[in-house]
Amino acid sequence: MKYLVRSIKYFFYFAFLTTVILLVFVLTGMVEADINSMFDGGYDALWKIAMIFAVAAAAYPKVGFITRDVHTERSWEDIHDEVISNLRDREFCLESEDGNTMTFRYRSTVGRLSRMFEDRITLTRTQDGFEMEGLRKDVLRIAMALEYRLNPHDED
Repeated sequence: MKYLVRSIKYFFYFAFLTTVILLVFVLTGMVEADINSMFDGGYDALWKIAMIFAVAAAAYPKVGFITRDVHTERSWEDIHDEVISNLRDREFCLESEDGNTMTFRYRSTVGRLSRMFEDRITLTRTQDGFEMEGLRKDVLRIAMALEYRLNPHDED
C-alpha cells in the first residue's frame, strides 16, 4: 500500500513540476499559451506524457527508497543515545520509539516538502545492529556516518 501511495504522489509531483515549468515558459514568452503549439499533436500528446509520468512514478519508489543493514558490535542500549544524537545533528528528530523500532522525521518543513513528506527514517533493531529504511540519499548518508561512529576503527 505504501508503494502505491508513493507512486501516486510522485505522479502528481511530476505533473505539477511540468506544469510549473510550462507556466514559466508561457509567462516569459518562450512558448505560446496554446497546447497545440506547445506539443506536437496538441491535446493528443497529453495522455502520452501522462503515461511517461506513470511509468516513472511506478518505478521511482523502488529505486528511491531502500533498506540497509547497519552492523555494530555494541549493544542497542549502548548506541541508543548516540544514534539519536547523530540523527539530531542531521536535522532529524525522534518521532516515535517502540521497543525495537525508532522513527525519525526531518525537522524543517521546507526539507520535508522537498522530500514530498516522505522523510521518515525507520530504525529496527536486529541481532547484529539495526536495519534502516527510508529515502535512499538520507539512508546511505546516515548509515555510513553511524557505521563509522559506532564501530571501532584502526588509527593509522
